[in-house]
Amino acid sequence: MNKEKQDLLVMKFLHYFITEKNYNPVIVHGIQNEIWLENMDSDIRIVRIVLGYIHNEEQLKFDDFKVKRLVSQIKLKTFTFKMKVLTFYLDLNSDIKLEDTKNHFKVMVNKEKDLDKNENVKRYFPDMKQKLKFTEEGNLLYQRINNDILRKNLDSSEKINDLFSEKRPIVTYALTVIMVIIFALMYVLGNGSLDTNTLFNFGGLIKDGSPLRLITSIFLHIGILHLVMNMWALVLLGRQTENFYGHVKTFIIFMFSGIVGNLLSVILMDERTISAGASGAIFGLMGAILYFAINQRTYMGQALKRDILPVIIVNLLFGFLLTGVNMYAHIGGLIGGILISTALGIKYRSSKFEKINGMIASIILVVVLTYLAYFI
Repeated sequence: MNKEKQDLLVMKFLHYFITEKNYNPVIVHGIQNEIWLENMDSDIRIVRIVLGYIHNEEQLKFDDFKVKRLVSQIKLKTFTFKMKVLTFYLDLNSDIKLEDTKNHFKVMVNKEKDLDKNENVKRYFPDMKQKLKFTEEGNLLYQRINNDILRKNLDSSEKINDLFSEKRPIVTYALTVIMVIIFALMYVLGNGSLDTNTLFNFGGLIKDGSPLRLITSIFLHIGILHLVMNMWALVLLGRQTENFYGHVKTFIIFMFSGIVGNLLSVILMDERTISAGASGAIFGLMGAILYFAINQRTYMGQALKRDILPVIIVNLLFGFLLTGVNMYAHIGGLIGGILISTALGIKYRSSKFEKINGMIASIILVVVLTYLAYFI
């Protein structure tokens, strides 16, 4: 394939994978004469376009070794356990026989008709051959492809900027103020936050109490240290959740997670115990951030490994080690946060199918826990 035809084919490939299949270019340091594209939502996570000449089997084996090493690095970065790669070789010695491995599929392309001969292309990208056809030719074709790719990249950038842009955490601050006011009222109208009767009168959670206590107990705290620690966590996690999901979704995540955590507590807690606090709801915010990071692991893979997962694990472990901590609320809140975040979805990201599944799972969870808590 001459240089001009190869360049045109590469441009068509880029147009197809970027504008039609939502792949993004990957910067791979030290790599020349190759283009790497990734889409973490596709069955084929990585698409490679190799422009350099592969002249013998030894060079091909080295290419396989290089791909395994680089894919392992991308897996770690994006917190991905399984990654299929499709490589298009545009300049390959005809004597070389390409053999697929379990997760690396190889295609030799001298002309567009070669795509019809490859089963993996037809399986994973059945519309590719058709989408490579254009009515324009020459400079008009290059201009069309460049404009389409530029428009797609600008649109993707705007969506990412909107998704990660800092938003005023109205809900987080409102919830914090409400809880501080209620804490003060427990001393003004009662005998303080450490008094069992005051906790009960203000709506603390008990085994056989009214279902309304599932909500009221979220806003109560036992002692100043309990309040300060929870408000600190709420401000940190709430601001982040509100940035990612928006105001209304953050409020829903907070309340749903708190209720689910309290339902699990009612089922498993001791009859003589009275429980209070926003910990379950706060763990729900952790679950929401975890779900967001997993879905945006291209951008948040490092944060997921380095910050988010360790924080969740450490907080769960501390809860098990410390006395007087309602671990049922923590675990229930975390699960509830993940499920309701799936139901609410991530802007520009979640499909209708995912959100429906998340909603069904959330409803089933609440129905089952409510039945176990109040009807058995």
